[in-house]
Amino acid sequence: MNSFLFLFCSALLTWGRIRKFSKTVVPDLKDAAMLEMLRGSMEDASTLQIFTRDEALWFIGKRLGKQDSRENLQRDAQGLLMRDLLPHMGVDCAADRSKCLFIGYMVHRLLLLALGRREDTDRDFLGHKRIDVAGALLTFQLNQFLVQVRKEMVKTVHDYSTNRGGVVSFGRILHSRLITDGLRRCLATGNFGDMKSGNIKTGVAQTLNRLTYSSSLSNLRRIQNPISASSKATKPRNLHCTQWGYICPVETPEGGSIGLLKNLALMCLISRGSDHTGVVQAVQARITGFHSIDLPGLADVRVARVFVNGTLIGVHRDPERLLRELRARRRGELSNEVSIVRDIRDREIRVFSDGGRCLRPLFVVERSRIKLQKTGIGELLEPSKTLGGKREISWNRIIKKGYVELIDCEEEDSLLIAMTMTEVSKNYYYSHCEMDPSMILGICASIIPYPNHNQSPRNTYQSAMGKQAMGIYASNFNMRMDTTAHVLFYPQKPLVRTKAMSYMRSNDLPAGHNAVVAIACYSGYNQEDSIIMSRSAVERGFFRSAFWRSYKATEERKKDVRETFENPDRKICRVKRADYTKLDADGLIKPGMPVIGGDILVGKTIPISEAKLENAALDDTRLLKRDCSIASRTSEKGVVERVMLTENSGNRFTKVKIRTIKIPNIGDKFCSRHGQKGTNGIQFRQEDMPFNRDGIVPDLIINPHAIPSRMTVAHLIETLAGKVACYKGSEVYATPFCSVVVEDFGKALHQLKFQRYGNECLYNGHTGSPLDHLIFFGPTYYQRLKHLSGDKIHARPRGPLQPLVRQPTEGRAHEGGLRFGEMERDCMLSYGASQWLRERLFRVSDYYSVHVCNICGTICAADTEQNVYKCQGCDNDTRISQTLMPYACKLLFQELMSMAILPRLGTGPL
Repeated sequence: MNSFLFLFCSALLTWGRIRKFSKTVVPDLKDAAMLEMLRGSMEDASTLQIFTRDEALWFIGKRLGKQDSRENLQRDAQGLLMRDLLPHMGVDCAADRSKCLFIGYMVHRLLLLALGRREDTDRDFLGHKRIDVAGALLTFQLNQFLVQVRKEMVKTVHDYSTNRGGVVSFGRILHSRLITDGLRRCLATGNFGDMKSGNIKTGVAQTLNRLTYSSSLSNLRRIQNPISASSKATKPRNLHCTQWGYICPVETPEGGSIGLLKNLALMCLISRGSDHTGVVQAVQARITGFHSIDLPGLADVRVARVFVNGTLIGVHRDPERLLRELRARRRGELSNEVSIVRDIRDREIRVFSDGGRCLRPLFVVERSRIKLQKTGIGELLEPSKTLGGKREISWNRIIKKGYVELIDCEEEDSLLIAMTMTEVSKNYYYSHCEMDPSMILGICASIIPYPNHNQSPRNTYQSAMGKQAMGIYASNFNMRMDTTAHVLFYPQKPLVRTKAMSYMRSNDLPAGHNAVVAIACYSGYNQEDSIIMSRSAVERGFFRSAFWRSYKATEERKKDVRETFENPDRKICRVKRADYTKLDADGLIKPGMPVIGGDILVGKTIPISEAKLENAALDDTRLLKRDCSIASRTSEKGVVERVMLTENSGNRFTKVKIRTIKIPNIGDKFCSRHGQKGTNGIQFRQEDMPFNRDGIVPDLIINPHAIPSRMTVAHLIETLAGKVACYKGSEVYATPFCSVVVEDFGKALHQLKFQRYGNECLYNGHTGSPLDHLIFFGPTYYQRLKHLSGDKIHARPRGPLQPLVRQPTEGRAHEGGLRFGEMERDCMLSYGASQWLRERLFRVSDYYSVHVCNICGTICAADTEQNVYKCQGCDNDTRISQTLMPYACKLLFQELMSMAILPRLGTGPL
């Protein structure tokens, strides 16, 4: 703090009010500690010798870096203070007094913190944060582009009026492409913000994940923190207590983004923002404004400051009554998103109506009972537009009647909320009640049955793997042309489900099978999270799926030439080394055609420009077109399902959809809804699998060592509940935090003539003899994940080379070779397999022969066809030897020579 505190106040207030202003900074003049901290600023201000408002404005104006008259500098300084100093308080001279009061309020809070009389503000408190939704981001970005368009319009009009003259059309003045191209660029790159100032938010626009229905919903409710994933900060990643009911405590990715990427809870919504003027008018009608109160009056302990969206607008002497009146009006005149908070300690009432706040609905409690009773439900019914005129409960009516209130995190701090309805009658002071404790979870976490019985990381793992499960991602999947899509052939709704799944309609678009699972060691092929699977079940369609990939091609215009869909003519076009026989005359592949890797799906050519034709070699003058056809991936194998041809912006474009059947294979990944993932280790036929007394054979056998260390107790409870559901013919609800008693399932199984803990005697499929121990056996909902061994397995006998170093390319998509790195090299050296190592790193990699001068040791120029060899360094053409080396080594020597470093090679005997 320095002299600028009193300098700005001198520029905002007349000199006679400055002493009164100090009363807002130090209300108690007997507070020696606070006065001592403020003394330095007062002494510094006295050295400036500023006694009037004009002098303060001139002092500020001189430091704006302009050379102008005193009057103009004072006017510029005053404009700066009105426009840039606390603009939320107002941008006119009438707001100077309120700005000065707000500065005094901030300084007083700062002094209290410095003196240790109040704690520091919690940066991770959810009430201090705002979430930018799509509408707010696009609005901000559109304003940026409108400013650019305005500048360009002014520039164009000035150019025509001064240089060209005449009449100009409005179309030439308005540069509308700036807005269109700018918004397209923002949505394509995901970068929003002011590009010139460098204040850019990255990753704002992302591709919607449509792998499963739950992943799409979860992606729409994701919150991205602007902090970098490589940041070492831990506090922003931790779960804050104020996030209860607003942020899902489970759903967050692993790795560097943990805790930074969050998801909204089921009932959480983001405020859109209501009319600020209406709220201010409603508040001002009940408070005392600044024009009616003296500055020292703010120090009165009976006075409560009133803020609206962070703006100090007045005071009130009966804050409790003001609080009741405003909350009552929230159910009628004011928006239901308005938040009213009373801070008793700081003597403040804060009203918020801005957008970006997290809200959640709570039942209103009056006189130790929920206000919404059965008698009031009838008046909430209204005709439905979606149910053919049938009457249904209206959510808007529930809120308007005051049965439910939308509460944000700030207001929640001053409320007493009951966890369940049974707790309401136990305490007279409850003001609200939770709708359901399970509403604290997000989309993916709400699918987990009994998640409160699992170790917390397991729920986090399932929240991530549930997004990778195959299912039905959309009801019109057969009509869509997504880039990639997985669809399970026979998805089943789970026998054990939560209530939230009904609200989200997850049972209508399921993503898994109710598999009969045995937890046992059997044949040793289910070690280390491996799973034994019944091959007979697989042949009957168990976990069979389809994979679609769409290829897109467009007839683009490049300068003066245009691409064309056609079957390339080999006489005038050099075609690729691929199969063109499956194309029709229009250049598109026929639906129903089987394709393999490298087949041409869309034939496309582009004319060669006249300039290139003139520069072409004589033997290539017959080539009039260049082939730019679209081929399938090298690993693709399937059937063409659909071919779509249409237009976009005057350009024809096509999409080809290829279907591949994916049958469960060894190495494929499967997972229960409790993070118990595993890979298929082996597939046994049904006659080789164990069976129970009824002849039921398990579809999956998992290892019992997966249970103790991971403590997924809910996995076992789900199996018991699923077993009861099978034999009773009804679904079982597994909503979290419900009063589930495992003994109830045991009693039900016992009544059905089963062992009460889910164990059964199984018989060995190979010998027919009973197994030595009872086996935990029952139905469990399993998911097939998108990670398939067939999509990752890779081998290469031969293939393309990198043009620079002539080594095999890298990666499965480029038909690359397998990596042979430093550790593999050291392993071969330790075995002494030198010849094998030479073959791997040299003979089958970048084998190359060079000619070296025996005199100077440099690489010579050689023409093997003419048998001409000559050293460019010493003109030697007789004493030259041929040697072998990797091509990358030869390239390194030549790069060193370009840097004036001459490596010499010895060719003499060792």
